[in-house]
Amino acid sequence: MGKRTSLFQPWRWRANLVANLTGDVLEIGVGEGANLRHYGQANHLWAIEPDPVRAARARAVAATCAIPMTIDVAGAEALPYPAATFDHVVSSLVFCSVADPVQALGEIRRVLKPGGTLHMVEHVRPQTRWLAALFQAITPWWQQVAHNCHLDRTTVELLQHEGWQVQIHRRRAMVVRMSAHS
Repeated sequence: MGKRTSLFQPWRWRANLVANLTGDVLEIGVGEGANLRHYGQANHLWAIEPDPVRAARARAVAATCAIPMTIDVAGAEALPYPAATFDHVVSSLVFCSVADPVQALGEIRRVLKPGGTLHMVEHVRPQTRWLAALFQAITPWWQQVAHNCHLDRTTVELLQHEGWQVQIHRRRAMVVRMSAHS
């Protein structure tokens, strides 16, 4: 069998997103810990995951990493950390499924230190009109089968509307790597 490839593999997006982050880092929606081995320079990584089973799997991965890591069961809308705690917050393919993205962005803003950065790789509503309409049409069904994933979420525009300064680093189809400052 040949090696499996995807839209994301040639991009090395996980390593590009987190490998060079320093200081105290929070990852939103860590899932089963796919990004954890890519953190190379953080002082400490905290991560949240609302699903206790997935959080337990992430803890197992974290135990094999050189950087100290703490995995907590929590949602992005109510972060269990004091204000101005983190130098960086990371979100990768998570904001599509957050129940209240405005509340989550408010919480991220609260826990970021002044001058801190939000780093994201997210799929967003396609820019092509007909594809955007298709994604909007299938999103209600997709939400049911893909853990509340909204294929048509306008995350870049939402960030801007909420007062974040957004820098797009790379866009590949409907996947965007970006950073933002509040």
